Amino acid sequence: MRFVAMCLLSAALAAASDWPRFRGPNGSGVSPDKDLPPEIGKDRNVVWKVKTPLGNSSPIVVGDRIFITGHEADDRILLCYSSSTGSLLWRKAVAKARTEAANPLNGYATPTPATDGRRVFVFYPELGLLAYDFEGGEQWRVPLGPFGGVQGMAVSPVYADGVVALLIDTPEQAYLAAFDAKTGKERWKVERPVGFLGGYATPSLYQPPGQPEQLVVAGAVELTGYDCKTGARLWWASGITYAPAALPLVAGDSVYTVEPATGAEAPPPFSGWLKQFDKNGNGTIEVDEIAGESANAKIMSRIIRSIDRNSGNGDGAVSEEEYNRAFNPAQPTGGLVRTKLGGKGDVTQSHAGWRHGKGLPYVTAPLLYEGVLYVIRNGGILSTFDPESGQLQREERLKDGTGDYYAQPVAGDGKIYFINHDGKASVIRAGAKWEMLSSGDLDEAVIATPAIAGGRVFVRTKGTLYCFGTARG
Repeated sequence: MRFVAMCLLSAALAAASDWPRFRGPNGSGVSPDKDLPPEIGKDRNVVWKVKTPLGNSSPIVVGDRIFITGHEADDRILLCYSSSTGSLLWRKAVAKARTEAANPLNGYATPTPATDGRRVFVFYPELGLLAYDFEGGEQWRVPLGPFGGVQGMAVSPVYADGVVALLIDTPEQAYLAAFDAKTGKERWKVERPVGFLGGYATPSLYQPPGQPEQLVVAGAVELTGYDCKTGARLWWASGITYAPAALPLVAGDSVYTVEPATGAEAPPPFSGWLKQFDKNGNGTIEVDEIAGESANAKIMSRIIRSIDRNSGNGDGAVSEEEYNRAFNPAQPTGGLVRTKLGGKGDVTQSHAGWRHGKGLPYVTAPLLYEGVLYVIRNGGILSTFDPESGQLQREERLKDGTGDYYAQPVAGDGKIYFINHDGKASVIRAGAKWEMLSSGDLDEAVIATPAIAGGRVFVRTKGTLYCFGTARG
């Protein structure tokens, strides 16, 4: 009960009626708002709706302002709407600096804005990181990239303790950087281990009692905690994530991560790389031995440098022992995992909680609400777990909610909202023995995650921004 109480208190303290970043307060997906609609659809409880440019970024809400990004031709656009009326207050377009490869389901405007309550921070992968005031005035701009992501860039910026943190996690480069929220000046930047597929998970925050706030990163190869002020790497755990897309859910004294068990693909064995690159036959792969302009050679060069720096002895060569230490093949990878927070150094063993390895999503993060952990996967299969023990409580398909899921589940007022890629919206009454309240249809594709603020639910489809509410909401 103490664990559940801590989670509920944490959510209540973090969540005002605003929705300031991807998936709301600290990525929890939970709002304290009441009188939320029990049903949503293109003609159900619609307060207003407006047409929008293409883009998959999720809405954020601050007071009477909603922010989303979009794209039209070579323009990357920040749009500001009134949350009460849906009126477009302003739009600011900037031209892309280059073209980044992107999966069509990802697109060119997937990262969600973040705010500190005074400014809105936007990451355009084809340009960089920008800040605007609430009237649309550009405050600063930091050019970044190119990045070399496999599926495009999906990680959103995060505001924390006076800085805007941005995670870059690709097979070609991996780092975490923090920029001054007022000026855009880089405060710190730390290199991270490079993985074969990269990662797509937006970081979360953890506030240890009496200590500086931490950034919790679920990245390729490693789950890590960093000091928000300095970027110091405080703790890390391997064997948890491999190529994550779902954000790490911080609740109470734990962080929950999810990824298909064995991480979609296992890393290639060292022997294969040795045969290809060990030109002098000494049983190691030296950085200088990897040459060529092919994409494979460039990626492998970065990976070897990363292993040498993070898991090796820094001698410019990687042995099989160092390679295996980096990717830890003896440990299971992925799954739904609870890791205890509050440790220092390598916490892989000391802070391991529980792991569930079957029937898990790749994109959607867990949702912890009113003492129950919810996980939705493709096919509309909803699983609930005890957050302390990891015991599976119930697994059942949502009525009328089959299909793929990219939008994260969100909750408030005892209700949980699920929307699949086809725009089918399912609302349940929360609880270990949850029950269906309604099924609705938005009749458009949905990738963006809904926002809950001011007693309303905001949903972005392929071409429309909806506001749903009740007469009392």
